[in-house]
Formats: sequence, structure tokens, C-alpha cells
Amino acid sequence: MGHSEHFSNSASSSTIAWIDATAGIAGDMLLGALVDAGADLDAVQSVIDSLIPDAVKLSSRVVDRCGQRSVKVDVEMLVENPPHRTWTSIRDMLEGARGAVPERTIDLGLRVFALLAHAEGRAHGIDPEDVHFHEVGALDSIADMIGACEAWRQLGIASATGSTISVGSGRIRAAHGDIPVPVPATAYLAEGWPTVAGDLLPPRSHAHDHAHDHAHDHGHAHAHPHGHDHDHDHQHEHEASLPEHAAGGPHAAALPPAGVAPGIGELATPTGVALMRGLAESYGPMPEMVTRAVGIGAGTKDTPGRPNVVRIFLGERYPHA
Repeated sequence: MGHSEHFSNSASSSTIAWIDATAGIAGDMLLGALVDAGADLDAVQSVIDSLIPDAVKLSSRVVDRCGQRSVKVDVEMLVENPPHRTWTSIRDMLEGARGAVPERTIDLGLRVFALLAHAEGRAHGIDPEDVHFHEVGALDSIADMIGACEAWRQLGIASATGSTISVGSGRIRAAHGDIPVPVPATAYLAEGWPTVAGDLLPPRSHAHDHAHDHAHDHGHAHAHPHGHDHDHDHQHEHEASLPEHAAGGPHAAALPPAGVAPGIGELATPTGVALMRGLAESYGPMPEMVTRAVGIGAGTKDTPGRPNVVRIFLGERYPHA
């Protein structure tokens, strides 16, 4: 498992986690990080099969994201034209699986889907009970979210802290038209949590002396726009070869229209932020902990200059050292 060879799923109830979403977060990315940290994907598949039998197949592979080794979890659809689902139907599905699916997995799943339903309800101005999960409620997204909850349970995580979330910038084309990043549901889910657009960091100055600093900064002030545009040109060329659902983020059906600044794109999805808010009790820097495993999960895109990954650190608090 690379980063997770020494961490078993028999972890004690003292296990804590820190989720690093400083490059963004999505459901499949967090699931990949949890699998890399030691969760059993076959056991996750069994839980998914109990909920939506013969609907999806999960697999994992090691990939490179801007030079970083990471684990990508893929969801293969086994049925055509999966149905749209309401929050009510998803809740009934989870409640009806008690006894066949671990209780904690169901409870976590209900929590994260409730958060998602309320955010989508606010975004569309309707009762959460009536929310139809379109892209979010597709079988692959159910697999990502419930899969992450089951992997979380397997690893015995008792509590967690999360980082600032990079949400992205620009605009994307969604089912309801051209919308800003973060998309409305993500924006509502992120209320009360620190966020940042997530654009590439500016160049560091050498700080040898004031004159050198000024010259260095001045030079990069002219050079940065060129590099910035080049990165996005390259990203757009890469995105054009992606599956339609992946171009510009899971909500995008097409590249931004002509004349619309694309920004860096969608870095945090509603499913990813719902998982962060449902699984992590608080935000902040990595707590004092003895790290036992590091898991790195990959997103679909491989963006130049920015490893598109989520990291999770598992361990115990002091004084367990």
C-alpha cells in the first residue's frame, strides 16, 4: 500500500486524523487517500453492493499527480441511465440497510448526505426533502461518499481535524448554466470553514537586501502573468481530452464559454466538502500527533504546477508516543 503498509484496520478508538484539502477535495479523492492509508477496497465494495447491488465496480491504481505518487479510485458504472435520487430515497436506502451494513457507516453516510441535501436545497430554494441529486446523486457519487464513510469506519478514526479548503476559481458550465466557482452547494457547505481560492502561490523573494528584493519582485511581476496564462492554456489543452464529466470539474458539461475567465477551475466539490464537514469535527493545522500512516488520494485531472491530491494523516495524540 505504499504509505499505509504499517497501519491496520484494527486501529484503536484513539486514532485521530488530519485531512489536508489545501489542493481541494472531492469524494473520490478522499476515498483514494483512505484506501492508500490502509482501508480495504474489497470490503468497501461489499458495502456498496449491499446498498446498490450490481450497479458499480470500484478499483484502485497508483498514479502520478504532478510528480507525487497517489492512489486513484475509479468507479465503473455497471448499469446504463442510473436514476436520479431524492434525499428521501437515499435516506430510506441507508436506513433499510441496517443489519447488512455497519451501523457507523450508515450513521456517517446519513450525516454527510443530510449536509449535502440541505446545501442543495438552499442552492435551489426548495425543501431538502425534495432535492433531486443529479450529478451528486449518480451511482458513482453514492459509491464515493458511502465508500469514504465505510473506509473511515474501517480505519477506526475517532476524531478528525481538517485544513483550509481550496475551492478553486473561475466559472464552469453546469446543468443550470454558467455558474461561478465555488458552485452554490459548495459555497453553502463551506460556511463557517476557512477557504481559499487555491491559485498557485506567488514566487518567493530571496530577501538578501531591499534592492535585490525589489528587483526580484519587479521581474516576477512581469513574468507571472505569462506563466499564469501558459499554465491555463496547457490545462485547457489537457482538459479537452478528458471525459465530458471531468472537464473543469465534476459539474461541468463543457469548457467555460468564450469571454468568461476560467480561473483555476473547480477544486472542491459538494461531495468532498460534505465529507469534510461530516467527518471532521474542527478545522486547523495538523494537531500534535504521532503519525502512523499517510494516505494520498488523486483527483481525475493532472494540473501542471499543482498536485491534484488530498492527503490524510492517521495516528495518535500525545502522550501516546
